[in-house]
Amino acid sequence: MYAVPPVPCKRTYAILRIYPGDLDPTEVTQRLGLEPTLCQWQGKLRHPGKPVHIASLNGWFLSSKDAVDSSDSRQHIDWILQQLAPRAKALRELQTMGARTDLFCFWESIDGRSGPVLSPQQMQKIADLQLDCGYEVLVRSGR
Repeated sequence: MYAVPPVPCKRTYAILRIYPGDLDPTEVTQRLGLEPTLCQWQGKLRHPGKPVHIASLNGWFLSSKDAVDSSDSRQHIDWILQQLAPRAKALRELQTMGARTDLFCFWESIDGRSGPVLSPQQMQKIADLQLDCGYEVLVRSGR
């Protein structure tokens, strides 16, 4: 499936993040026809039951964390891209309305070396969807 073998990691996941401005996150759900993993509303608690943090922005999030059982970050990204493929037009409409959208990935090293990999096909699909792609990479040495 991929030209390069997977880079082993301790854990990884990907999140589609949509910050729709003044648009209510439930409207994002309706427009995409896709249930989010999490929503936040400006001025409300971000995560009820967790330490108090008031959301400064409306947000709509779709995470691969509990949907994909793999330590290959490319599979997590593919899952997000598969969810978006039939909804590309709706995503573009949200972007045209001013929604900020990106793909954010988390990757934690096993041995303090290496890093995540994207395939050329994934890079093309991410670009076609006009998504920025960011990573949080944790690399801890055994020292």
